[in-house]
This record gives sequence, C-alpha cells and structure tokens, in this order.
Amino acid sequence: MRVLIAGGGTGGHFYPALAIMEELTKRKSRVKLAYVGTKRGIEARILPSYPWITFFPIHVRGLERGNVIQNLQSLLLLVVSFMETLLVLLRFRPQVVIGMGGYASFPAVFIASLLGKVLPMRTVIHEQNAVAGLTNKILARFVDKVLISYPQTKEQFASARNIVTTGNPIRSEFLLAKRTRAAYERFGLSPQKRTVLVFGGSNGSLSITNAIRQARSEIARHNDMQVLLVTGGSIDSSIIESELARAGITNIVVKSYIERMGEAFAIADLIVSRAGATTLAEITSCGKPALLIPWGGATDGHQWENARVLNEERACTIVGESDILDRRLARLIEQMVKDEQGLNLMAQNSMRLGSRHAAASMLGEIMVLVDGGVRT
Repeated sequence: MRVLIAGGGTGGHFYPALAIMEELTKRKSRVKLAYVGTKRGIEARILPSYPWITFFPIHVRGLERGNVIQNLQSLLLLVVSFMETLLVLLRFRPQVVIGMGGYASFPAVFIASLLGKVLPMRTVIHEQNAVAGLTNKILARFVDKVLISYPQTKEQFASARNIVTTGNPIRSEFLLAKRTRAAYERFGLSPQKRTVLVFGGSNGSLSITNAIRQARSEIARHNDMQVLLVTGGSIDSSIIESELARAGITNIVVKSYIERMGEAFAIADLIVSRAGATTLAEITSCGKPALLIPWGGATDGHQWENARVLNEERACTIVGESDILDRRLARLIEQMVKDEQGLNLMAQNSMRLGSRHAAASMLGEIMVLVDGGVRT
C-alpha cells in the first residue's frame, strides 16, 4: 500500500499526520509512506528521525491578508509547487493522498483529485478544528472523503460528497505513557508535588512564557506545587533558567522542547496551554483538566471555538490573554490546583470527550475508500 500525506507547517497539522503514519505501520506490514510539506515547517525538523517516511519538500507559502506583494509571490510559488507535486505524485504513485490541512496540503490533494479521475488514486482530507480552515473548505468539493474531529463542523462542508466524524488522532506515546517516578525524575520534578504543565503549542507562546516569568515569586511560595514550563521557540530557555537560579526558585523547571511529551502529560495534574485542535485532542484523550488561553490571532477565531467545545462540557477553564497579566496567571493556577474536586470532575469530563481511537477510525475510513476502488 502506498500512502502520501500532505500538510504541516505547525504541529497542529503535522502531529495528527504522524499519528496516522504510526497507525499505518502498525496495521500494514507492507506500506510505503511519503510526506509532502515545506522546508520551513515542523515536518522538516521532525521527519529526519523517521527514515521510513520519504519526505518531499515543496516551495509553497500561505497568503497573508493585506500583504499584496507577498501574496503575489505566494501565487507564483503555488504554480511552482503544482509542478513539484505533480512530479512527486507520478513518481510515488500513491493509492491514497491524505490532506491534513494548511496551505502545504493544497497542491498535493488538488492535483491528486484530478489524477484520480484516470488513475486509481483516492483523496481524503482531515479537519482538526471546530472551525474549518480555508484550504479544507476549498478542497472538500473535490475529494472523495472528508474526515472531521467535531460533529458540529459537518455543516461547514456542504459541498462534500462524504463526511465522517473520526476525532483527531494523537500519537501513541500519549496513550501509553504512565505516571511513574522515573518520569518525574526525568524532568527534574518531585512525585510529591502537584505538577502544572505549561506550554504554548509547537512554536511556543511568548505571552504565556512571560506570564510565568512575572508570576515566578508567587509560584515559588507554593511548596506543594511545581511548574514544568515548555518555551518552544518563544525565548531562549537559558535566560529564564538564569533568572530562576538568581532568585533561588526551584519549583519551576524550564525546557525549550520536550521529546517525550506523552510523559509530561502523564505526570501533569493541570495543563495550561493554547487551544489548538491537536493540543485539545491530546488533553482529552489523556483525560486532563486544562486552563486554556486561546490565541487571538488564530484564523477565524478557531482556537476560541475549539476551547468552547470543551468548556460547554465543563472539561476546561477558558481565559483570555488579558487575564494572565500582572501575575494573575499564578492566582488562576493556584485556585484550580487547590480545588481537587473540581480538577477531578474536569478530568472525567475531559476523558469523556477524548477520541482515543481516532487514528484507527481514520485508517478504517481510508481503507474502505481504497479497497472500494471507486468514488463514493
């Protein structure tokens, strides 16, 4: 079986794709995998660690509202990416092309949908967010099947032939990781303290990171609590480590990146994060209570919509950017951590919303399409 997946740029698009590829290799002994993305995206950094996935980088860039010159350049690059992608498809000859959203997925899925009229090549797209992205909205009318994470997203794909709710797949490490003493020690944390995991997505969040820096004295006063702060690319973690060392603060541990994020989730009693779709899929599949700070710059406010889905089911608390300033984030965290009954209820609701078998569901839908050999 030959499968090509397209998308990336951010972890929200890439990590679900990685989860699908993991599931494929577990269930199919003879599967060849290829990935189309960009050299600038997270896929270019992560895929070299997966030699069994062939990576085809293309020259494509997204549109930016109000930037006429850059958008003209992006349109020119789109023509180039069509040529590059056509060569990839003819060379690799996939049986199915799966688009995971974002501008990097458009050339491969669109051209594959045209080739599918004369070749045995099927097309699928997956939408991670509650609010569908522009690329997927355009592609929906051309592909064989649309897979969505939230049932309420279905109405946004009126032109689609076939829509199935599967949930958003997460990597197996999140499902297999356990709360062990070794996991605490690996991060330099204590098993005797409540652990708060704070991060801002695959690229980090400077505002969330700075909110923790501003609140470090308040956090230090709580001997029964510790914070694991993941900065991503928002700031050099050594700067914060130096600040903490000078202040003698030991209950805040800073990491620029965590390889074993599943273990970090396993030991977390509370997660403080943005509200990207993949992050929320990981939170709910692990059954974790969350304090969500949606990024206001997300297209069409989709992070707020993602968060509202959880909030309506009492699986999280939502706050805006302004609510974490002036050391208020520390007070919010303290209130939630002290409310053990509230945390437990939130965790139960979170687990109920989780789609632990989303990867298997997606693969099942894909196999039905490929084995059928005809358009639905």
